[in-house]
Amino acid sequence: MLPLLLVLLAQSPGVEQKAAQARALMEQGRFAEAAPLWGDLVKAMPGNPGLLLNLGMALHLAGEDAKAIPLLEQAAKGGAPPAFLFLGASYLRTGQPTKAMAPLKRFVAADPRHVEARLMLVDAAQGQATEALPHLEVLSRLDAARPAVWYQLGRAYEEFAFAEFAQLGKQFPESGPWFALLADSRSKTSQNRAAFFFYRKALAKSPGMRGLHAAVAEIYRRAGEPSWALSEDAAEVKLGEPVCKVMTAECAFAAGKLSQTLALARPLRTAEGAYWRVRAYDGLAREAFGRLNALPESPEGYRFQAETLREQQKYAESVAAWREALRLAPGHPDYTRELISGLLQTRDYAEAQKLLDAAPEKSPDLNFLQGDLLLNQQLADQAIPFLEKAAKQDPNLLAARAALARALLQAGQPAAALPHATAALSLDTDGSLHFQLARAYQAAGQAEPARAAMAKYQEIKARNTEQERLAEEQARITPP
Repeated sequence: MLPLLLVLLAQSPGVEQKAAQARALMEQGRFAEAAPLWGDLVKAMPGNPGLLLNLGMALHLAGEDAKAIPLLEQAAKGGAPPAFLFLGASYLRTGQPTKAMAPLKRFVAADPRHVEARLMLVDAAQGQATEALPHLEVLSRLDAARPAVWYQLGRAYEEFAFAEFAQLGKQFPESGPWFALLADSRSKTSQNRAAFFFYRKALAKSPGMRGLHAAVAEIYRRAGEPSWALSEDAAEVKLGEPVCKVMTAECAFAAGKLSQTLALARPLRTAEGAYWRVRAYDGLAREAFGRLNALPESPEGYRFQAETLREQQKYAESVAAWREALRLAPGHPDYTRELISGLLQTRDYAEAQKLLDAAPEKSPDLNFLQGDLLLNQQLADQAIPFLEKAAKQDPNLLAARAALARALLQAGQPAAALPHATAALSLDTDGSLHFQLARAYQAAGQAEPARAAMAKYQEIKARNTEQERLAEEQARITPP
């Protein structure tokens, strides 16, 4: 809860009496009753920064943020830190996170150890890791018992790791470090054959890169070929330990000094520099999630479990974890949405419907899930109103528009399906949306666009088939 900071006044007895009454009401939590008194004092002494601040605070704490903002903006011109704090909080509550950033940063500069202000800055960042990360790192020291801090910190580090990984792929797409990271990502999800293929590619590009032979040896052991693993173990030993007379990113990483690894790798504009930045950020993320898992049970802890299990395609176990998260945070909209999505994946339509029925109001996501639920049960006519509402609420919710196109086609409305199928084509990785688009054009009597869409569908399908064939052929686990 925000601290109650009141500016004291030394004025005439009448003014002081009214101010004392207003302060007493504030201390009792009767903010709505205090606000008119502060308003009278502001009228008596227009432009007084302290009174403007107190009135803005009272209105904010009474939930009247729209009225509080102009008063707090005026008060902030006087430079009083509390004005920045409450102004940022009011901006946040009125859905203006971008505007909240500047006043909250001004407040944190004056009071760096203020936990609530930094938490608000993280909220204002709206998932932008660059903005949120510095505050999350400080919060991890100031408030280490708060699970949400460790969860968000881990996700922020992951976002930085992914950004570095993507940049490495753009700048050095055929490099040993790039293939090594691709291999690591496959190995983490037990895609042993794909991991083996990419480790071999990495070794061909960077034969002196430490850790690759050891990783291949581990894959051989998983495949039941321990004698093959011995050869890779020997090759790893032959590379030796890194020479660390001068500290390098590799040396710092080997010593478990992840922050130092980052500091040493940041200036490097090479594939190796990007590689060590990815490894460091990934290591920091794992440390953060380790701290989260070491805390007593929490909604964030179960959220992390549920998301991890979902990535591993363990949908039933993921659903169980989402249930636990909701047990600790009843009614949480994000957890409710994710549980419903998980129930659709496990085809538990009855429970999903109960949760949707219990939702107080339908967000775009929930309208999409309701429509998708009905569509999965071949009830296209009933699904269409929900999917149309979701698409209207959020035209950028492309999954809803793809589902709406499918539903309209099933309901015999190809012309209505066309704009939604076209809008969602960026989601089409398997060709299914182009197939639907071709059907819609054909049913609408547009032969030429139908042929073009069908040709694109066949192209995507053929490309995927060829990629699968190549992956199957190339990813065999072969002897050293």
